[in-house]
Amino acid sequence: MSTTTEQLRQLQQDSSLSVNVRKLVCEVGLNDTSENSDWSLYITDAGTLRWEAVERALHRSSSQGSHVSDYHTAVSRLGPVCRAVHAYLSQLSPTERRSKYSPHLTWTGYGQIFEECFDLLCTPDQTDCALSLLQATAALERALGDVFLMQGSQCPSLLRDLLATRELTDIFGSTAMSCLHVLIGPPSSLNLRNIAWHGFLSPGEVPDMYVSFLLVVVATLGEQTPFLYEVSHRTPLDLSPQLQHLEKVFPVLQATDLPVLRDVIHQTAFIQPSMMPYWEKALEKFSDQSYGHSLLLLLPQLEHGLRRVFAVMNNCPQRMMTAESSVLYTTCDEILSPTLQDGSTNHMSSELGDSYMEVLLDLLVHPEGPRVRDHASHGELDLMAIPAVLANHVLCVCLAFCVRYASTDISWLQSETAVHVDQVVQRYKSLFHPTALLIQRMHTCLESMSAWFQVPRPPADELSRDQSNPAEEAANNQDARQAMSVLNMAIHKVLPSHNSDSSLADLSAPHSWQLYKTPVCVCLCEPVKTIYRPRGELELVSLLRHIIHNSQTASQNIQETAEQRCELWRNRKLRSRQRENYCRMLDSLQTIFNGLQLVVMVTVHHLLTLGDQGQLGSSQKQKQKKFLKGILQYVENLVSKTSMDQNKWEECCILTSAAINRIKEYYNDYISTEHSASF
Repeated sequence: MSTTTEQLRQLQQDSSLSVNVRKLVCEVGLNDTSENSDWSLYITDAGTLRWEAVERALHRSSSQGSHVSDYHTAVSRLGPVCRAVHAYLSQLSPTERRSKYSPHLTWTGYGQIFEECFDLLCTPDQTDCALSLLQATAALERALGDVFLMQGSQCPSLLRDLLATRELTDIFGSTAMSCLHVLIGPPSSLNLRNIAWHGFLSPGEVPDMYVSFLLVVVATLGEQTPFLYEVSHRTPLDLSPQLQHLEKVFPVLQATDLPVLRDVIHQTAFIQPSMMPYWEKALEKFSDQSYGHSLLLLLPQLEHGLRRVFAVMNNCPQRMMTAESSVLYTTCDEILSPTLQDGSTNHMSSELGDSYMEVLLDLLVHPEGPRVRDHASHGELDLMAIPAVLANHVLCVCLAFCVRYASTDISWLQSETAVHVDQVVQRYKSLFHPTALLIQRMHTCLESMSAWFQVPRPPADELSRDQSNPAEEAANNQDARQAMSVLNMAIHKVLPSHNSDSSLADLSAPHSWQLYKTPVCVCLCEPVKTIYRPRGELELVSLLRHIIHNSQTASQNIQETAEQRCELWRNRKLRSRQRENYCRMLDSLQTIFNGLQLVVMVTVHHLLTLGDQGQLGSSQKQKQKKFLKGILQYVENLVSKTSMDQNKWEECCILTSAAINRIKEYYNDYISTEHSASF
């Protein structure tokens, strides 16, 4: 057992709520039972709220607006109302609940989700109350954002800021918004959304009555604001592009694997024992193919487990608890950041190693990754249609951490799946870091360029060669070969195994493509660092990505134009001027192809030297940036000139010739500077 595992095993507590937060959530609203909790005082015959009675209970008037100055007092005064609402809901049958509330929930765009939240709240299972809260807060945030956009333009990204907007108060009224402030507002409120989604709540810790009250508030808003049914709902986020990558990472967990997974979660120090019911329920939901429920239960628990490791590694056990209103919670943003709030080093990276960090950053942080916790918690995903592959991936990540921090030797489990998952994580390389995405795009660009060798052409004897200039073509090819030579020298200095004699491919010799492509692919297989990279490096990667994106677009433009023009040629549908333009295009292909090959090599060299950015002086960086911006302008111009509506092939050749000379000059100077520096 590792030292960290032993420390995690000893770091046990029944609650992750700090003293004041726990008192507010678990005691204040339940203390005063002298207030009348007769539901008829607060509930209409239709089952919705009487806002005037709620307003009196809060001892406030609508003229005060929605701002709440003293949340402790507000929770205390709202307690009897919440108890009455919960008592009312508890005596309704499922059929009665649906008939009363379903018509008033459709305004959210998540009517089925909220119906399910009502059902979950009425089971004896304590984890169901937390699941109801997780679903309801995510769906409500999305719905409120949709309503805001009826009047506002830019929806606030944080729920507490959204609740504070004048637009929502104008639509729903100050009393309704005050209630939402108390329930899911800032850290000084009950803040139920954040303490649930960040994994601070143990099963049964949040009183059911608050969730009941929240759900009835949602229904009441629908009943009393009829025009909400005209609200336009934003389309749920589509994670299909990310899932295409994720589905290839882990094995697909089968029902036969679940007994072993249960053994694993009971043999790990990663999970706090008081949280075990959530994990068991998540496995049960996964087995039942309720992937949305499984995902929502796992995400807060993954964060909770990581917070435990964070607290051990940084010797700050107090950070396991919810913070008070004046201090930020310890969430995934800080857990996975390079430094702590005081600027000192965060030791999570040294504890986990690059591969485990990459798994988490890909899943939770990188902007172009799934960012599944953020998107799920803000209601941006279709919670009723969470794909199996996403739930499978998150469960495998959780399993990997459970195995890593196993409190006993679990080799006796003899689970091929658990071993496989562990091995995958230990070998994991980032999929969604900008540098990883650059490499993926370069492979795609190479595949696009390889298709040039299959570009159809009319028979040679049908083509007019009057437009061609053999001497000019020879000169261009010579310049390209010289540029390739100095590029090879520059790459060889960084990567001695690189073949400095590799050459440009000739479109008339298909076998030459592999002689060009293979060394490039070897270079792209070189390991690159992606953990906590400096801003300057990421800016450079962004520039390189734009270059390769435009290179691929230009490549595709040319292929599509060539195929279309060849078909028209064969069908004799090209006018005289179009035929001449087509011949100029065919004569230009090798020159343009040389230019794109050199651009790829330039990108390869800068990719291999990313780690050297910190050693460059300001003048060198400026020179590099100016050069790469020139290359970007070249490929952007290619995209424009090669489009179907332009077809300006002579201009493409002029641009390419200038770019080749620019590359040759830059790398001649680069080699000279490197040579001088070595003496």
